[in-house]
Amino acid sequence: MQIELEEKTHTYSVNGNIASISVTELLAKHGLAPNYNGVNKTLLKESADKGKKVHKDLENILNVAEYEPETEQGKHFKEWVNKNLDCGIGEQKLAYEYEGMIIAGTADVMGILKDGTFFVGDHKNTLKFHREYVSWQVSLLDYFAKKLGAEKVNGKLLKWKGASKFMCFHYDPNTFEMKVYDLDRIDDSEIEKLVQCEYKNEIYQRPLLVIDNELQVQFLEAERVLKQIENEKNQAEQRAKLLREQLCVLFKEQGIKSWESPNKEVKVTFIDAIDKITVDSKRLKEKYPKIYEDCNKLTKVKESVRVTIRKGDEEDE
Repeated sequence: MQIELEEKTHTYSVNGNIASISVTELLAKHGLAPNYNGVNKTLLKESADKGKKVHKDLENILNVAEYEPETEQGKHFKEWVNKNLDCGIGEQKLAYEYEGMIIAGTADVMGILKDGTFFVGDHKNTLKFHREYVSWQVSLLDYFAKKLGAEKVNGKLLKWKGASKFMCFHYDPNTFEMKVYDLDRIDDSEIEKLVQCEYKNEIYQRPLLVIDNELQVQFLEAERVLKQIENEKNQAEQRAKLLREQLCVLFKEQGIKSWESPNKEVKVTFIDAIDKITVDSKRLKEKYPKIYEDCNKLTKVKESVRVTIRKGDEEDE
């Protein structure tokens, strides 16, 4: 298999044929990649240009003997390579054909760790780490590599039996510090489902909600704190209600209409009881359904989530 990439247009050709879609385009099309539509185009281009320079530096660390990195990101990655890597290759081009449809992409890192573990990794120079997106990238490329069997890529035989570890090398664009994230492998059945959806021109549907670990931790902590505050608020409201009832008794007994605290911070005004007319909407709907329907008002409610906190057999929402 001969795979070429036209850098300017990011177009792959496989054995002389233009690939149907790249891995990056595939994930974006099916909503599995971050959306940068709202980001300034100039900033995106500047970021992409810087990223290309860094990626080339990272590639050379693996592919060029005794290479000395030129970027801070490269220095961090080389330190990791010297400590953890037995052998590896950078920017490995891969492709997969399904019913005449060709999908192509590039694995930033493929190799074997010093403990014998096969792994696939991806470099990211972004402010935010998009776990699901990178997991899909490395899992797809690992799947493609497994499907090669004994077929050579650009004259080289991979003999790839599949990775058991997936990683993202994430570089902070401001400090250039590197953090290595372990990723979950996307199951082969889901990869095949995605490929079939693309072939049928259908949009892939995730089987489960994917939540970034950091978001999950922050969300659960926020809900715990909110629940605690709500409990304290309910207790405070009950106590305030009882005390206000006692104040009402005193106002009526003494014939006083208002009272202020010594520091003028709180003012309490006595309000006499009144008869209040309200509409019984349930009865109105049953007795005069046409009038009820004519008076209905359509209100758009923003999307939201309902959170249920389970404690034993009890549930709080």
